[in-house]
Amino acid sequence: MTQRQPLPSVIKFNQLLNALTKMKHFSSCLHLFKQMSLIGVPVDAYSINIAIKCCCSLFRTKDGFALLGCCFRRAVVPDVCTFNTLLDGLVLEDRILEAEILFKKLIKQKLCEPDVVTYNTMIQGLCKFGYNDIATGLLRLMDERGCKPDVVAYNIIVDSLCKDKMIDDAFNLFKEMVFHKLVLPDVITYNSLIHGLL
Repeated sequence: MTQRQPLPSVIKFNQLLNALTKMKHFSSCLHLFKQMSLIGVPVDAYSINIAIKCCCSLFRTKDGFALLGCCFRRAVVPDVCTFNTLLDGLVLEDRILEAEILFKKLIKQKLCEPDVVTYNTMIQGLCKFGYNDIATGLLRLMDERGCKPDVVAYNIIVDSLCKDKMIDDAFNLFKEMVFHKLVLPDVITYNSLIHGLL
């Protein structure tokens, strides 16, 4: 592909990057991304998002943030997927305070409108460290801001409450989920509750 004149479109390169990522060949994908930049392929937001995902999957979130800087230098506007990937990378690396700072910055500076994935990533990170109250508060904020919590958001908190032996709180949240918010539970919800009761 790099030998052809004119070069193939960025779409063809993105398809290759995507295929490498799906096969979990993250280092190879980053190498290809670097080659693309060197030979002058006009990388777009999609290419950069894939490269950031690879960095985060390799526990190199700092490199992901460097690529975010690359977005700004190339006048590529990062989207909610870009920030979701970086938040997920921070959570994977147990850097929950930095994830929280980034999340607040997204809202205050209106860098992007957080979606369900953004909130679920933060809720997952907070529950990972036992911050169930803050995660529940974030669930409320999510609803207030017009982003309807899904079964995944509830499942994360219910599971965390059950693991922390806070079974009454888990059942209260379950009742809210089913009877007030009309979110249908799934097998994961019930498994968490059964495990908590056991």
